[in-house]
Amino acid sequence: MKTISMGKWLGHLIRSLSLLWLLTLNHGALAAEVNNSQCLSCHSDSDIHAVTSGNAGAKLFIAEEAYQESVHATVPCVACHQSEQGNAGFEALPHTQTTVATNSCESCHGLVQHKITNAWKNSVHISKIDKDGKNKFSCESCHDAHIMQSSVITKPTVQQVASSNALCTDCHTRAVEYQALSGGKKVTEQDLTHASIPNAALHLGSLRCIDCHAGSNDLTLHNIVPAKESVSCNQCHSDESILVQRRHFAPTEQNTAGSLLNQGLFDDKSLQEKLNSLGGIPAQQEVQWVNGSLFKNSYLIGANGDVRLDRAIMWLAAALLLILVLHGLLRLVISKTQPGGQWHKTYLYTLPVRIWHWLNALCFILLLISGVAMHFSQGELATWADLHNITGLTLCAVWLLFIGVNLLGNGHHYVVKLNGLLGRLLRQIRYYLFGIFRGEVHPEHPSAQSKFNPLQQLGYVGVMYLMVPLLIVTGLLMLYPENTPELMFGLPGKQLVAYTHYLLAAVSLLFLLVHLYLCTTGDSLSALLKGMLDGYHRHKDKNSND
Repeated sequence: MKTISMGKWLGHLIRSLSLLWLLTLNHGALAAEVNNSQCLSCHSDSDIHAVTSGNAGAKLFIAEEAYQESVHATVPCVACHQSEQGNAGFEALPHTQTTVATNSCESCHGLVQHKITNAWKNSVHISKIDKDGKNKFSCESCHDAHIMQSSVITKPTVQQVASSNALCTDCHTRAVEYQALSGGKKVTEQDLTHASIPNAALHLGSLRCIDCHAGSNDLTLHNIVPAKESVSCNQCHSDESILVQRRHFAPTEQNTAGSLLNQGLFDDKSLQEKLNSLGGIPAQQEVQWVNGSLFKNSYLIGANGDVRLDRAIMWLAAALLLILVLHGLLRLVISKTQPGGQWHKTYLYTLPVRIWHWLNALCFILLLISGVAMHFSQGELATWADLHNITGLTLCAVWLLFIGVNLLGNGHHYVVKLNGLLGRLLRQIRYYLFGIFRGEVHPEHPSAQSKFNPLQQLGYVGVMYLMVPLLIVTGLLMLYPENTPELMFGLPGKQLVAYTHYLLAAVSLLFLLVHLYLCTTGDSLSALLKGMLDGYHRHKDKNSND
C-alpha cells in the first residue's frame, strides 16, 4: 500500500488545523454566515456579470438556496478565496485573487480523503490534459464547491445521475475546448450515444458516466481511465458486481472511529495491537459500512439473482435428464425383443404448421442459450443481449403466426375434450410408465381429427396459451422497464417481472427436455422427427409382419 511521507502528512494536518481556526474565527458558523452574506449580496444576484473581457467566461453567479444546502455552507468564503496583499481586497472590482496552498481543495481533503486525490492525480484527465502542470484540469473542473452535496451516493436518483453526467457532457460537447484539451481530437469522434451498448438509453439514464469510465479497481470514482479501459459489461452484470463494491451508505457516527487506521497514513501497527487487546471489534474492522438495498426495485441481469434458486433449478433439470436417459436406455434394451410390423404414413402436419414449429423451436433454443449466458455473465454480454432481444421480438411474431395458423383450421387440435379426460390421462400415463416397455399399442393414435393425446394437449395448451404469452409480456417489460409498475401485488414491480421471466424460462427448459425425449417415443427413434420434416406421421401396424 502506498504510504504518505511524514512531512506531507504534517503539511496536510497543519492546513486542516488552519481551516479549523478559520471556522472558529469570529465566534463560529454564525459569524461565517454573516461574512458570507456580504459576498452573496452580489454573487447570488442572477444579473451578476464580469466587468472585464478576461473574465467573461467566469461563473460568478451562486444560487443562495443551493449554497446554503451545500457541504461548504458554514465555511467562510475567505477560507478559499483570498486577495493579494497590498491591494484594496474584495472591495475592488474586479477582485484580484491569489492562489496559495491553503485554499486548494487538497489542503482540506488531502488527508482524510487522500485516496481520492491519489486517484484524481492518476486519471486520464491529469495525464493527458494537465501533463504540463499548468492546472488546466482541477477539482473545480467537475465539482462546484459552492453547491457541492454529500459525495456518498448509495443509489443515485434520476436527477442525480443526470446532474453528474451533465458535468461530463458539458466539456465533451464543447467543440473548441474539447479539441484544445484533447490534443486535437474532434467532438464528433466520440461515441457519446454509446450505441454499441444494449438498451443504451436505459444505461445512460440509470448510470453515471463515472460508473463505467472510472478504473475498475477505483472505489473513489475519480481515476478516470481511457475509453478502452472502461468497465466491461461483465464487471457489473455478475455476482460480484462492481456497482455493489462501489456504493455504500455513509458510516454512522459511532463507527467512524478508527477510519484512519490501516490506510498507510502512519505506522499504526502498535496502536492496532493496543486496541485489539481491549477486546471487541478488531481495529481494522472499526469502520462498518452498511450495504444498502442497491437493487431494491430493479433487476441487474447477472448481478442480483438468487443462487439458491439457480441451484434448485439445475438439480431439478439434472434429475429430470437422468430419469429420461434411464427411461430411454431401458426402452432400447427391451425393444430388441419387440416384433416388427407394416409401416403406414398419414399426412397430418401442413407446411404452415411445420414452418411455425421449427421457427418456434429455433427461438426457444436461442433464447435459452443467450438467457443462460446473460444470467451467469458468460462471454460477450452485449452480443448475447442483442441476440436475446432480437430473438425475443421474433418470438412475438412467431407466436402470432401460431395464432393465425390455428384460426385457419389447426386450432381444433388444442381443444381439450373433458368427457372421459381423466380415464384417458391415466391410460396415457400408464403407457409411458409400463406399456411402452412391453410393446403395447399406443392408447391413442394421431389422426386428422386429433393429432395429440390428452397429455400432449394439456401440455401444449399450457405452454402456447399461457407460458409463451407470459414470457413475451415479461420479456417486453424487461426490455422496456419504464413501462413496469413500481409495485405489483404489493411487491417491487421490476423484480417480480424479472423473477417471473426467469422461472418461466426454467419451466420452458424442463418442457423442452421432455418434448425432445418424447420425440423418440414413436415406433422408431426418428419416426416422429421425420413427420415434422415432411408432414407424414409414421406408425407400424404391429399386428402384421414386415
